This record gives sequence, structure tokens and C-alpha cells, in this order.
Amino acid sequence: MPTWEPVLLAVMGSLRALGLVSALPTLAGKAIPAVLRVALAVCLGGLLAGVAPAATIPPPATLADLAISALHELLLGLAMGLVIRALLSGAELAGRIIAGEVGLIAAPGFDAPVPSQEPLPSFLGFFAGLMFFLLHAHEGVLAAYARSFDIAPAGTGRLSGEAAGTLVAAVVALLELALRMAAPFIALNFLITTGFAILGRAVPKMNVFILSVSLRSLLGLTLLAGAGTLFARHLDVEFQRLPWRLLELVGSR
Repeated sequence: MPTWEPVLLAVMGSLRALGLVSALPTLAGKAIPAVLRVALAVCLGGLLAGVAPAATIPPPATLADLAISALHELLLGLAMGLVIRALLSGAELAGRIIAGEVGLIAAPGFDAPVPSQEPLPSFLGFFAGLMFFLLHAHEGVLAAYARSFDIAPAGTGRLSGEAAGTLVAAVVALLELALRMAAPFIALNFLITTGFAILGRAVPKMNVFILSVSLRSLLGLTLLAGAGTLFARHLDVEFQRLPWRLLELVGSR
């Protein structure tokens, strides 16, 4: 049977890599420039073109078929990137929850947090990006990308039948990770609020509101100073599951 041409292999592999590259975190917290993202995707596609399994089906006969195959590869890469981005966004959501619990409430945003407006969510987002590389999660992502060509050779990739469930599970994992990371701070806020509510009944003249806000911020920041290991442990568990979730998205025609 005819095989795909090397150039076509590289193009299809690059389209699959584009979504992954777009979702990778940066240590500086700034988005990777579009030109650099495309260059990295082409580099990955070109490197794997010579070693990845070639499709044993004829290449698309028309430009329309070729465009459909390219679209499927692009959507597959974007879905894989969405799973990665959802995991990293869990840390940012945890930062927003923790900021509310310790009294560091800032204007909420719908995009990546900006340090000047949301310092704590930004800090936890940077921390998750740093742990992504220190815990070798990027190696797992690249391994899953390379392994995806064993499941679906370049040009034949598409979303699997379980892709919708996997994407929903990624969103659920985002919320679960955020709540697990913020759980100690939620418990601390509950204990402080309950304690001062009882104290306010016992000593009516005490200004429990001002005292509770100050104590909540002090104890919350103290707890945050020692929570790095806990955050890293939660992230490590999710990073280990990440390659398998990426492979669940891969289907072949």
C-alpha cells in the first residue's frame, strides 16, 4: 500500500503538535509568541516524521480530503492542549479561592490572572508552571505525543469516541484540584469564623469583624508559606495522570 510522503508526515505531525505547544506553560508567565509556537510545532513534527509510523492507507485523493485530515489533526492537538491547560488552570482557580478565604480579594478575571490585579492566583499559576518542568511533566507530554502516532499515524488522527468524556473529566479534575489545594484554607476560614461568631456572642462589645479579618489574613499567609509541599504533591498526582488522559483523546480512522 502507498505510504504518506515525508513532507506530508511532517505537516500533519506539526498540526497535531501545535495545540500542545500552545498550552505549555512558560516560566515568565507570558504567552509564547505565535511565531515561536509554530516553529516549535514544526520542529516536533519534523523530528518525528522520520521515526513515526506511516499510515498504511492511501493519502487523500483530493484537496478537500487533505483539508479534512489536517483539520482533524489540528482539533486533536487543540483538545490535547486543552487538557493540559485545564490542569494548569486548576492551580490558578485554587489561588482565587485561597485569596477569598484569607481576605486578599481582588477583581476576578476570566482570563489568565494578571500579577498586578490577582497576585496570589498569578503566583500559584507560576508555581504550577515551574512544577510542570521540575516534576518532568513535559517529558510525559512529549512521550504521549510520540505515542499517539502508534495509535493514529500522521494524517489519520482524529478525536476518539471517548474524547467528550475525557474533556469533561479534565474540567472535573480542574475543579477537584482547585478544591483540594484550597481545602486547608477553607477549613481555616471556617474555624476562625465559627470561633469569632461564638466570641462575639460572649463579648458583644468586641469588634469581631476587624479582629477576624486581621487574624484570618495572618494565619492564612502563614499557612500559605508552608503549603508548597502540599501543592506540589497534588500537582504531581495530576501530572502523572496527564499522559494517559492525552492518549484517551486519540482516535484513528
